[in-house]
Amino acid sequence: MARVSVIIPVYNGEEYLPPCLDSMAAQTLGDMEVILVDDGSSDGSGALCDAYAARDGRFSVIHQPNRGVVSALLAGLAAAAGTYVGFVDADDWVDADYFAHLYDRARQTGADVVQAERIEERARPEPLIQPETRIYEGAEDMARLMEMFFTLFRFENARRPITYARWDKLYRRELIGPNLGLLDEGLYLSEDALFNAAMLPDCKRVAVLSGTPKYHYRIRSGSNSHRFDPREMERIAQLHADLVRVAGAKGVDPALPELYTGYGAYCRIYAAAGLPGVSVAQRTDYVRTLLAAAPAGTLARYAAYRGGLFIRLYCAMLEKGLLLPCVLAASLHSRLGQGSSFH
Repeated sequence: MARVSVIIPVYNGEEYLPPCLDSMAAQTLGDMEVILVDDGSSDGSGALCDAYAARDGRFSVIHQPNRGVVSALLAGLAAAAGTYVGFVDADDWVDADYFAHLYDRARQTGADVVQAERIEERARPEPLIQPETRIYEGAEDMARLMEMFFTLFRFENARRPITYARWDKLYRRELIGPNLGLLDEGLYLSEDALFNAAMLPDCKRVAVLSGTPKYHYRIRSGSNSHRFDPREMERIAQLHADLVRVAGAKGVDPALPELYTGYGAYCRIYAAAGLPGVSVAQRTDYVRTLLAAAPAGTLARYAAYRGGLFIRLYCAMLEKGLLLPCVLAASLHSRLGQGSSFH
């Protein structure tokens, strides 16, 4: 049995895939398997996966029709044989001793989940560095961890106690199997948040590590904050229903995922209201469309919890249908360098 299984979902990632796979081939942990799941790529990604598997016996490839990232993850998990399981996205890369370090710390701490540090690779790279290693264990600690998980918007980006991501963590494999039925193969948005919402409540110990090798998370241009997609709020509503369902199954306060999706709804509406190069009338229509599909009550609950004069006033204006002032306020706020994002 391998010590670590690493699952990499791949879909049309030919441009960014070689640095990712090179970083996996360079891993100092010899006793590991790298499972590449080609989710129906139409470019050269599948052939690249096969080429790396031919050169390195730690690599294997699963080719399947395109069914989405959750389906690809499930296919990889079904094949995984490691004591621990990790994930890498196909456009990211990791330091050479990344998985050896995480495996050693998982063994040393006895944690069900260990979380590494990461660097967000953008024009000016931004590290997410933990000031100290923190061990969460016991019912009280895990309850506090879940509260922090769903309300990460309270924390500075570089000092988050836990992240939504699955790719900066290593999981004990026996933790994952019983929870796979809670995942949603049709989920398009924030599938990592749902994954961790299902796994973390079952942990007896979680280690958030400092001083680790780094996961390099590539931030691509053309993000959601610079376009409008009328389906985004429907996806948030689907995510909301999934998170509330999982919270109920795990005995977690369902008000917590409502805060998370309220934050997501606010970010999407705010981004649409301030889109550059779009007329005020069109942006007002965008906001109206998104607001109509927002999960009921989540904006108001998020604003009340988050506090802050701007957000509370903004959400109150949305609730009263004062859409034009919302569009003008977002435009001004954006010009002053303020912004919102949702991952």
